[in-house]
Amino acid sequence: MPIVQHAPGSPYPQFSTKLIHYNSRAMASSPPGSRLFALIIGIDDYTPETGFNKLMGAVRDANRIRDWLVKNFNVPSSHIRDLRDEAATRKAIIEALEGLSTNSKIRRDDPIFIYYAGHGTEAPAPEAWRWDAPKIQMIVPWDFNHPGGPERLIQGIPDRTLGVLLAKLAGEKGDNITVVFDSCHSGSGTRSGSDARVRGGPYEGKIPENLDDDIVRPRTRGVEVPDKFRHHGLRSHVLLAACAPHEPALENNTTGAFTGALLKALNGVDTAELTYVGLIERMDKLKLKVANTKPVFDLTLKKDKLTISDAGTIHGISVGSKFAIWKSRKDLYTKPLGTATVHMVKAKESVATLDPEFRTEAGSDSFVAQIKENPKPKLYIHVPKFIQDMDCFENFEKLISEPDGLPPLSIVVVEDEALASIGLTYLDEYGEIGFRMLNPEEQGQKIRHTIDATAKDLYRALDHLCHYYYHRDRFNTSPPVIDKIPFSSKFTVDVFTLEEVDEGIYAPIGPNLNFPDTGVQLTVGADNERDLYGFRITNNTNLPVFPYLFYFDSSDFSIKPVYLPIAVAQTGAKDPSIHPLEGPGFLTVGYGSADATAQYLAISDKRLDLEQGYLRLYVSTQYVDLSLLEKKPISAQTRGFERATPNSPTIWDAITVPVVLKKKVIPMIGIVGSRNNGKSTFLKELFLSLKTSLQPSFKDAYISEYNLTLPGSNEILPLVDLPAFEDNNIDNHASVVRAMVSYLEEQYQKGRQLTSLIWCYNISKSRITAVDGENFNLVKDISGADALKNVTVLTTNWNKEAGVGANVARPRALATVVAPLARYQKAEDALRSLCKEAKFERFGTFSEPAARTRMLGSTSAGDPLKFIQSLLSNKEVFQLQRQACDMRNLAGTTVGRRLQRRLEVEIQKKEGDVRGLGDALEEKVEAEQDILRWKATLEEITRVI
Repeated sequence: MPIVQHAPGSPYPQFSTKLIHYNSRAMASSPPGSRLFALIIGIDDYTPETGFNKLMGAVRDANRIRDWLVKNFNVPSSHIRDLRDEAATRKAIIEALEGLSTNSKIRRDDPIFIYYAGHGTEAPAPEAWRWDAPKIQMIVPWDFNHPGGPERLIQGIPDRTLGVLLAKLAGEKGDNITVVFDSCHSGSGTRSGSDARVRGGPYEGKIPENLDDDIVRPRTRGVEVPDKFRHHGLRSHVLLAACAPHEPALENNTTGAFTGALLKALNGVDTAELTYVGLIERMDKLKLKVANTKPVFDLTLKKDKLTISDAGTIHGISVGSKFAIWKSRKDLYTKPLGTATVHMVKAKESVATLDPEFRTEAGSDSFVAQIKENPKPKLYIHVPKFIQDMDCFENFEKLISEPDGLPPLSIVVVEDEALASIGLTYLDEYGEIGFRMLNPEEQGQKIRHTIDATAKDLYRALDHLCHYYYHRDRFNTSPPVIDKIPFSSKFTVDVFTLEEVDEGIYAPIGPNLNFPDTGVQLTVGADNERDLYGFRITNNTNLPVFPYLFYFDSSDFSIKPVYLPIAVAQTGAKDPSIHPLEGPGFLTVGYGSADATAQYLAISDKRLDLEQGYLRLYVSTQYVDLSLLEKKPISAQTRGFERATPNSPTIWDAITVPVVLKKKVIPMIGIVGSRNNGKSTFLKELFLSLKTSLQPSFKDAYISEYNLTLPGSNEILPLVDLPAFEDNNIDNHASVVRAMVSYLEEQYQKGRQLTSLIWCYNISKSRITAVDGENFNLVKDISGADALKNVTVLTTNWNKEAGVGANVARPRALATVVAPLARYQKAEDALRSLCKEAKFERFGTFSEPAARTRMLGSTSAGDPLKFIQSLLSNKEVFQLQRQACDMRNLAGTTVGRRLQRRLEVEIQKKEGDVRGLGDALEEKVEAEQDILRWKATLEEITRVI
């Protein structure tokens, strides 16, 4: 897939948006001897130097949280690190966070709980941090603004520092991390109209640009995330925060309002059943940052009306969708109570009818569900007859319409490829099923992912394809309109190259790469494959929205999130949502303060020349959970229906941006010829004409590579001296083939494609030998039948016997030219009959122009430089190089199959020799060693890798 996420190297200017992640687990309860570890910080006793008032309830809140962990989770005291008041210095807090990463007692995926109660603040960002946000958020340690050295004050702990420490912790110990902050990150510092005290206030002091560079910088240099679109910054932890950015966190009397509501909501609740999102509904009039997804759908039953939350048209739910229902999450692995069928779909929720067999206890009105069946538009596929005759395809109609315990599939098999979106292929040598793009606009896309030829894997692959095409192509069937303009037309997605303006800080440069008619089209090569890209989503309406940006990758049928907003719930408010994209306004993704990171746009499989995909932007006026769209590559075979979140009327729509990534191609010219066939002489003359030395840029026992710079060009042209067969020794042939295939595969992945081949042949030889025949077969196997037209047979040594050097200058020597010319022309005609599709050129070294004209005619090879330049128009990559990338063993290539057949013949012949040797022990042993060696070679070239 073309987009690879780059770990954020920038500051985190929005504290409460930068430290959010979705954790799919419910809040786990812990048995005796709990594996949970905690860091609990509470600060009341702020000194006058800090500029902040003392608090009354932060330490009490921290103690209450500690007691709750001990009582409800049986957490031993040795698992809890407590920092209160003067113990909660800046150094101590940072060391405690770092200590969690290095604590040998904490195993990977042990639950980790981090709690902070105290002041928070917002401060002007240092100039180098302000690439889009003028403010940063910080927590305020006890010794904030205390002297920290000569002319130096102790600073707060910025959001970017906390983000790096938490990401490092997740990398070491896993992402089972919950972070709770009961503090304010606003600079307003205002008091409410009641007696509530604000935990936070303004700070206008100067933050050093190099603050915490020892923590932030080592992690941000050269870091990359190999998984395409893996949300590193969002996957480390769940954050529960007392307030959104720029808002006050309150404490009433002797407790924080947030912590009080949190403990009240958790009191008496089975935390194994409670999700973080469910926690919102139990907290009164507080904003709560929560995870992006839930394990299952929530259902409510009121007066025989069954409402399924977060299962609306934006999620892809349609009339006829079926849900299996359980009483609670604990029951998901038991038999469901029954099913419900959707009869009405709204933007964010569905209304369903209970099936007659549904049974439940009287008074029950809350349930959970998972999708059992979701009707989708028909997906048309083409399946060749030989696949239809395979065992995996037997009872196909039953497989897709009545799968055992699985949703039926909306699949139609068509005979006409023109009617299908996708086709199946069979890779006989591997026993696997592959895929072909059949849409005309996507037929240049090769699919390198395959599945095993079993009914189970076939069903899973078809289910995956249905999901991919349905969500890629679906749209709002009742699209909203604003001022007579479609809602979706009010949004744009701009794509920019990013430049590192300071260490680890990026800003957009250059024009918008998303053109209205074509979308994003990039040529990717060595000079730009490590470029970073960012996105700007612009909202031209007056409505605030939640944007969701996904990438649909046609090369592997994966769906990857580029940007997912966080959920913010605020009960009791007129508008319960905090939207990340105001209207009108814009949101930056990959740079700036949005919770996503910069992306690589690169061809993921270096063996491909092209990758296609689609950026898809969904926008909604209310928060919805679209995590159910995400899919891994089709060969990963991740199955199951994912899930969703909150509820209320909404406006939504989607726009699509095509993305085409083409590999930057560097043509290569190959030259091949066995010894004494004039190859060395030709190369010498070529380098003399270029006025450069004959020094290879790469050389091994078989291959030499020269980087040519032709006159009038700044581009490098690789000229490759490839090995040829020198004799009939099959061991030598195997070595030549292995070396050539390995080299060509490696070069193809670098974008260097063999498009022309020169075969040097000594025209003065008396006859075409058996080795010549083997070399001609090698040339055909390299080029393939379709590209033989791009092979040039360079007949050499035309000067031999034609008079050489000064002798040719004598007029009487011209008479001696005629006899060899006739012989050479006859040999050339014989060679032409063998190589009908190839081009022919003559080469020889002459010092007498008359003899040269007589022997060579007007051939361009008489001037090696002009001859090489004439080959640059060839564009078609040769067969062997493609096969070297496509096949998973040497025998899968044409040249490898020829070698395989020769080995089999030689082995059979040698085995016959052994039987006829009788008592000739020494010869028999030698022959048996040959057989063992050839069988080992045969096994090597046929082994699937």
